[in-house]
Amino acid sequence: MTQALQTGRQRTRSSILLKIVLPLLFVAAAAAFGKYMLSTKPQAPSRPVEEKVWAVSVVAANLEAHQPELALYGKVETPRMSTLSAAVTAYVSDVPTDEGRTFAANEVLLQLDDRDIRLLVAQREADLRNAEAQLAAENVRHNADLKALKIEKNLLALSQQSVARIENLNKRNLASQEQLDTARRSAQQQALSLNTRQQAINDHPNRLQQINASITRTKALYDAALLDLERTRISAGFDGRIAQLSVAPGDRVRSGDVLLTVYGLDRLEVRAQVPSRILPVIRAALASEGNISATSRLDGQLLPLQLDRLAGEVDSGRAGVDAFFRIEAPREQLPEPGRSITIDLKLPVQENVVTLPPQALYGTDRVYRVKESRLEAVTVERVGDITLDNGKTQILVRSDDLRAGDRIITTQLPNAISGLKVREAGQ
Repeated sequence: MTQALQTGRQRTRSSILLKIVLPLLFVAAAAAFGKYMLSTKPQAPSRPVEEKVWAVSVVAANLEAHQPELALYGKVETPRMSTLSAAVTAYVSDVPTDEGRTFAANEVLLQLDDRDIRLLVAQREADLRNAEAQLAAENVRHNADLKALKIEKNLLALSQQSVARIENLNKRNLASQEQLDTARRSAQQQALSLNTRQQAINDHPNRLQQINASITRTKALYDAALLDLERTRISAGFDGRIAQLSVAPGDRVRSGDVLLTVYGLDRLEVRAQVPSRILPVIRAALASEGNISATSRLDGQLLPLQLDRLAGEVDSGRAGVDAFFRIEAPREQLPEPGRSITIDLKLPVQENVVTLPPQALYGTDRVYRVKESRLEAVTVERVGDITLDNGKTQILVRSDDLRAGDRIITTQLPNAISGLKVREAGQ
């Protein structure tokens, strides 16, 4: 019984070993076979890595003399924008013009009701005439005082002589004391009258100064009233155009209220920002020639311009300097302030520059030339643009490293770098 039990257990172990070991053996054999098959697989011959060649278009560099053009974007403005306001309180009686209309110098643009001012002018004129009459009366009085002074001096001398005679008679008992006292009293009264007359004459310069001061003050008030009367007639001392009208007939305006805004036609100009790289060329041209010509197109018409000056300061955050262009055009072609225009600036002639299509420039200062079928970067300075006879725009560049005949690529490659292998299109 025991022996049979042991035999059954051995059979069970053998069965378990066969179920585990046998699959593992099959897997190991399959892996060994697969590895053998891979190791004995025929290998394809490796191909050498070829460097990619990029096809590019090229142009030959020609060192020539050209007059560069520079495209700028400007805005029309004027330093002579004037705001006309009321100087007096009055009603608006007439507005003989409208916004946008041109006017001549001293032309009436707006008329205020001047009746109150005219009454004030009449009052000031009467005050002035009164002060002038006081001056004339003072002169007449002074002349009369001078003549009366001589008479009173004679009367005083006669009174004194009379006192002397009566005193002599009194000493000889030929005249009474009462007669002597009367003669003395008459002499004293004559002396007092003479003193009063002399005082009036001495005070004449003071009275004259007071009257002259009154005349000056009254004349100033009269002139102010005339000036207010003149200011009821609103005009400008230059030829211009009305930009804005703020009132209408019947409106009541106070002193300081805005009536209309005007600007002069002779000071219209265009402000445009000039890149810093062009500033040395422009400054040199202004110093030698005095001006630089430019053109623009406005409403289909050619607008001639002249570079007048450069700005005296640069705002923070700006990369260039503002330039001011004077407009050389008839009055009927002058643009309105605030309009944006494109300016074609003619720069001085530049020597040894190369004409290239815009796509030949990489970034702002780099082109590539082909040398022994490989690219070579060349740093250049862009001096401006030029328009060909066919209407196409070309750029003008200059560099000490460029030579006549250099093959400059005109194809924009995304991975352009020195050493990149290329071939010229058509080869």
